[in-house]
Amino acid sequence: MSNGFASFAEAPIDDLVGKMKAGLPKLPKQEAKVAQYFLLNLNSISFETGKSIAQKAGVAEITVGRMLRRFGCAGMKEFKAMLRQRYSVSGHALAEESAEPPADWQDQMNAELRAVRTVYAKIDTPAFQAAEHYLRQAHEIYVTGFQTVRGLAEDTARRLALARPRVRFLSGHDSMLSEWLDPPTAGQSCLLIIDVIPYASECETLARLAREQGRSVIVVTDEYCHWAHDVTDAVINSPSKTGLFLESILGLNAATSLLVHSAAATPGSNIEERMRDWKRLANRLQLF
Repeated sequence: MSNGFASFAEAPIDDLVGKMKAGLPKLPKQEAKVAQYFLLNLNSISFETGKSIAQKAGVAEITVGRMLRRFGCAGMKEFKAMLRQRYSVSGHALAEESAEPPADWQDQMNAELRAVRTVYAKIDTPAFQAAEHYLRQAHEIYVTGFQTVRGLAEDTARRLALARPRVRFLSGHDSMLSEWLDPPTAGQSCLLIIDVIPYASECETLARLAREQGRSVIVVTDEYCHWAHDVTDAVINSPSKTGLFLESILGLNAATSLLVHSAAATPGSNIEERMRDWKRLANRLQLF
């Protein structure tokens, strides 16, 4: 999953990952454990430390640095610098990344950051794990959202469709639910709903109808949602009151991004092949 978008240029991190893949079979056993952990967790490893990686790989912390140096990387500090270069828009760390906003915006910014941290803190909770399970086990997934978050729901559907097959945006108003005329086999269909204040009455109705038809339901919503927990165990709440004119959707965006990543990380899926096929199709349209 190191090359999610066809427009990304090659960077030193790609070369390092290539060396790890090629050299993995010849590594000493302990270093091989570390290399394998890196390769399987590239999209989340920026949040790790040498110590946490060592603990999860079951090796001594010094082994992490030894493995990186074997492939020409000085250590975790240089590795994270490579990641920043790989994923920054300009191809290098932004000079303004350490700049602070004006004083009268500090509290509001901190509230936004707390919303994102709250979502990341839910990753190991039963609710998030239930959402992961539903996304990974379903044969088909429908994504829906109304009013001010319809755009976010449509974007999530497009991104999720890159991560796994048979994903579509559900617009009940447009189709009048013709997609659901034939109820699925239990557990084979999932509905992902994004909902915020003022809650769309259609959301609760759709969620309950989905459950009646044997579909699993995931709800990504704000902290005040009054109905979702009565319908499903896969509810991801995100703070929305951060001081902005309208309720913030930054946490909701983080939650949907994490769910897309979880779907792409489904054991047994060949996401690299899927990305290659997508790039091949997109290039036929000369999009990039």
